[in-house]
Amino acid sequence: MTNHRSVGRRRALAVSGAALTAGLAGCTSSSDDGGDDDNEWQQPLNPDDWEDVDEIQLMGYTGGWEGAEPDLIDGIRNPTLLLFDGNEYELTWENADGVNHNLAIRNEDNRVVSGLRTADIHSRGDAATLEFEANSNMHEYLCEPHPRRMLGYIHVEE
Repeated sequence: MTNHRSVGRRRALAVSGAALTAGLAGCTSSSDDGGDDDNEWQQPLNPDDWEDVDEIQLMGYTGGWEGAEPDLIDGIRNPTLLLFDGNEYELTWENADGVNHNLAIRNEDNRVVSGLRTADIHSRGDAATLEFEANSNMHEYLCEPHPRRMLGYIHVEE
């Protein structure tokens, strides 16, 4: 005798699992697969838009960094940051989900540039700031506990 209740439950679980998988697949960015060539998720970079920027704010979620300020990155996941060589910057991030995060700036060899790394922050609402002078060694910023999803790129203009 077939138990129709458990078959229905199994079928419902299978369908909801497939829907969840499909939904999550549509939410991933090129940084999740480690590919540098796929820039479909990157916003256009216009140096004129960035010339007066010296403060940048990000929100840290396990699913990725979210741009908060300046307005040109507001709401963008893992926004590319355009910096000018020799200019001073403040990069502030806030823990938005209460999961352990930090922020580090690395070069193309995956090494932290000039010690630019914040302490780990565990509490939602807590924030940390890096103050630095931009240089051409800067390639990316990331959360070291979540480097595949919380990864954004830095473009430094001469």
